[in-house]
Amino acid sequence: MRVLFIGSQESRNLFQSAIAGHGEITSEKNADLCVIEIAEASTLFRLPKKFSVPTFFYITKKDRQLLDALTDFKISGIFFPPLKPEEVVKKMFSGKVQTSTANGSEFDTLKAKIIAKAENIPPLPALARELVRLTRNDKTKIKDFVDQIKKDQGLSSRIIKLVNSPFYGVRQEISSIDRATVLLGLNTVKNLALAVSTESFYNKNFSLLKTTGQKIWQHGFAVARLCEAIAKLVGEDEDALYLAGLMHDMGKTVIVDFLVKEAVTIEDERNQLGTDHCAVGELVLTKWAVVKSIAESVRYHHQLGKDTFSRVLYFANQMHKNIDDTEALEDTISDCALALGLPLEKLHEAVDPVLDSEKADNDIS
Repeated sequence: MRVLFIGSQESRNLFQSAIAGHGEITSEKNADLCVIEIAEASTLFRLPKKFSVPTFFYITKKDRQLLDALTDFKISGIFFPPLKPEEVVKKMFSGKVQTSTANGSEFDTLKAKIIAKAENIPPLPALARELVRLTRNDKTKIKDFVDQIKKDQGLSSRIIKLVNSPFYGVRQEISSIDRATVLLGLNTVKNLALAVSTESFYNKNFSLLKTTGQKIWQHGFAVARLCEAIAKLVGEDEDALYLAGLMHDMGKTVIVDFLVKEAVTIEDERNQLGTDHCAVGELVLTKWAVVKSIAESVRYHHQLGKDTFSRVLYFANQMHKNIDDTEALEDTISDCALALGLPLEKLHEAVDPVLDSEKADNDIS
């Protein structure tokens, strides 16, 4: 099948590589399909609203003006970088190519808007980024770390409250960050600071997801601690898995702004938006330049992956979701032990303190 490509040579080469074996890029106007590269909104002003053959837009610059204008065009779909050959082939050569915005291209336009919003989400707070930087520096002293936290009184008081929760088992009430760092260690307090610094992302209405921002954050915080506990047993990077657990539902903060009715499951999200919070979460973390293993594990945290890192996140998430169902929780812990090659008793010793503290919090609330 011949595909007319209008755009840069670099993008032309990318599409030729993506469709190799299924079609060929041509300059002939009587081609079977057409792909037009859109690098700026002004390009749209020079195009017709309808096309004689199935036409796709390749959006290389995502701004609000451009994305809003897409709804005026009757196209068959939208691509955006990075190109994934399997998706390109499926969309262009599946035999179900549409030419009306009432079909697949509506999803593509909506997905493009969601992606644009994900890529424009505010970065992690400066303090959180600085804490991560300090912990990666071998020359960092505890005083340097404590001084950074003390700059934010709200953050400090929230950390103190968490430190005094039953989970950490301190015998005497801790009233200062200095004391908390000495007793619990630099890494624990740093992770608490990271957790607290992400709370602000959840200050919005999540009723269409049938939950609240506080519940989503609390779930992420619990999953983070479970990830950290399991990571110690399997020899994975504890900090990386803590961050993966903490951020695994970050995509919900983006997609909730585009929902028009309740979405309880991943399938509900996809049916409304053409994407889901897992895929959007990966985009957010990629934007924040976190390591690839974290972003990918977030993308697939509803699936049991093949690598140990992603499996830890998957089971930690399932454990907390099943916390109120004793039988389901025990099955999940057993499956986790089997999948990770861990003694069941050892796994219980690692995760039970986190789960027990969460159950206690649920009983109080």
